[in-house]
Amino acid sequence: MCAGAALLFLAAQTAARSARLTVTVPDADTILALDGRAIVGMGVTRTIDTAPIGPNERRDVTLTATWNPNTYTTMTRSKSVSLQAGEAMAVDLTRDDPNDRVRVIYVPTPSDVVEEMVKLAGIKPGDVVYEPGCGDARITIAALRAGAARGICVDLDPQRAEESRANVAKAGLADRIDVRLGDALDVKNLSDVSVVLLYMGDHFDMLLRPVLWRELKPGARVVSHRFTMGDWPPDKTITVQSADVSGDYDLHLWTITDDVKRKPR
Repeated sequence: MCAGAALLFLAAQTAARSARLTVTVPDADTILALDGRAIVGMGVTRTIDTAPIGPNERRDVTLTATWNPNTYTTMTRSKSVSLQAGEAMAVDLTRDDPNDRVRVIYVPTPSDVVEEMVKLAGIKPGDVVYEPGCGDARITIAALRAGAARGICVDLDPQRAEESRANVAKAGLADRIDVRLGDALDVKNLSDVSVVLLYMGDHFDMLLRPVLWRELKPGARVVSHRFTMGDWPPDKTITVQSADVSGDYDLHLWTITDDVKRKPR
């Protein structure tokens, strides 16, 4: 090999090169981002070439998929991978992940259906109520009026959290209901909670389920408006009719038992 060719060969070996990612996403309309930057493209399989990577460098990148499995739910799923120059890697973002995040649009439960949820939960003195995605806090307020000792409300939307605080104050329960702004899936310590009341959607329920199994004590009750918990069958399901908003409403009740506590997460 002549000196010039050798230099060209050496330069090719030492030059920065891109890595290529072939990414499978949950549906054709998924918004895909690389390190927070949206990547233009459609379809369930996308190809991304990274910025050049140095020959002795490894680069960590994060892929984020955002999609709508239905009209009321937005899902976000992220995965970080480590790449080197010239590497080709396949990344699957279609598999459920415990770190998924869910955003559900606010749809208020009719007041008379709220009362039936509270009845189904069997609220009693000393109960601590937890409501993820509390909206305007009407469910937690109803539970305390039925006899619960205190409540915890969490909502991701600042407007909803502020509305909840105002409603709690108006009900004279500000000293007994803790309204928090944040992601309910980040609330992990539920050891004091004896009743969970929710109306959030199947995707959220399945992410919350292992937390309930791990954190709640035997005897704790979970009541969900409409949505279920996968293959965890409810102890009881009732259908109620609302005089406030016409229609039938399914309510489901589960009870935490020792057997439930032993279920694989």
